[in-house]
Amino acid sequence: MIKIVKKDVKTWHVLSNDVQVLDLNLIGSTVTNKFSIVTMFIEKISEHFKEEFDVWFIDFLNTYKITTEDRFEYMLSQVDKIKYFVDKYIDESKTDFSKFVDETKTKKNSIFFKVDEIKMIIKLSGYLKLYSVISNNNEFKLEHRAHKKIYNELAKDVMANSDIIFKIFNIIKTKTFKYNLTDSYMWEYIKLIQCKSIDVHVIEIFNFIMNSIIILCEEDRNPITYFVSVVDESVKWFLRSVYKGSIVYDDSISTEDIHGANVNNLKTYSYNDTLGRLKGIAISKLHHHLEEEPQTFSDAAKTEDTSIQMFHNRTNRIEFISPITECLVYPIISKITDIPFHHFKTLNPEHSAILSAYLKDVFNKVFKAEYENMFALLDYYPNDKPAIATTYKIKAIGAFINQQDEIKNFFGFKTKLLAHSILSHFIGRISRVNFFNIYSGRELAGVPLTKVENEMIMFFSLYFSGRLDDRIEEMKSIVLNDF
Repeated sequence: MIKIVKKDVKTWHVLSNDVQVLDLNLIGSTVTNKFSIVTMFIEKISEHFKEEFDVWFIDFLNTYKITTEDRFEYMLSQVDKIKYFVDKYIDESKTDFSKFVDETKTKKNSIFFKVDEIKMIIKLSGYLKLYSVISNNNEFKLEHRAHKKIYNELAKDVMANSDIIFKIFNIIKTKTFKYNLTDSYMWEYIKLIQCKSIDVHVIEIFNFIMNSIIILCEEDRNPITYFVSVVDESVKWFLRSVYKGSIVYDDSISTEDIHGANVNNLKTYSYNDTLGRLKGIAISKLHHHLEEEPQTFSDAAKTEDTSIQMFHNRTNRIEFISPITECLVYPIISKITDIPFHHFKTLNPEHSAILSAYLKDVFNKVFKAEYENMFALLDYYPNDKPAIATTYKIKAIGAFINQQDEIKNFFGFKTKLLAHSILSHFIGRISRVNFFNIYSGRELAGVPLTKVENEMIMFFSLYFSGRLDDRIEEMKSIVLNDF
């Protein structure tokens, strides 16, 4: 018999006939917090099939562990076996799924799940439970694209039945919009301040349910009721974080005719998703720097672990966005990703600082030793609120005039005044900042303003004229390759 025993929140022992055969080292996730639901299901299957399942399951885990290459291919080869055990167990357990369906309570606009649709959801949940020993495991998990392919294979039957997906989405949509009837002003406030509309929230919860909640469904409980409770809690938590108080909501499900999310809100969700993924990539790259030379970045950090911990403690405390990030990082990432510049105004200081340090490495790969003083500032963040306006005027006026006379192009115009005004604003804001290094926390002794000014004049004059487009395309290729 297979038993999976908890050692601590993230560590579980896999036992076969009371002999330990493997450890599962889980990632921090919603599934990990309720992993006992997964282990109970696996143990039930083991009890049902006995040796047939136990031999396969242990061999599956051990083979996957020693497979250093083509883990995706091996996992793909086991999909049919996972489906076989789950399908047969569900069919032979003779669970009465009709008890979750009451046609007498349905109305014209009700969202009604048929018995076979409920059964398909429960089977998908079972597939994902067996797969979670891989997908929710620090040592075993596949990279994002490979994971999505395995997920799609496991969910093929459910996705082929568009009614199920449509009904789950509609449950989330109608339940969430029910709250909008009583909290419309608060949703408008959230949309204005956080650039997150109710439509975006619906899509986020839909993805959360499909990726993290379906796996936690239990065969003897109604999955639709569970989905509704997740939507309820998500909205209560989201609005409570704004209200900072107690809120009581009606538990009834709305079945009004709700229109779908509009294109602009879907774009906003896509922008948020892209920037979120880019932050994850950036953190991974910055960790690599810290792992290579932990002592270089912090006198107090003697190991890579303490260096990374101190790095995150430091970035979490960043309160202000650097002017160099606003004038250089945001426009370049906007050009690379096609995310509108105004959308970057929603980023918090920590997110902005991490993207800034990441982009510095990309700049250095493309521009080599050029503009090194300006790019060096991308590793720094301000400890005080930067000035919004400045009276600063470019000191290197000769260099500016010569550069403009040579280029004679400011976004297609010959004007020098606009370029002068913009560059004076950029450099003036930077000149009055006390900068601290994102890796070490040490203060910059002083901005080499003369060098930075000359480099900014040259860089932005070329940028405004379109002469750096080829270089930006190189940067785009590097970033897309990181994705």
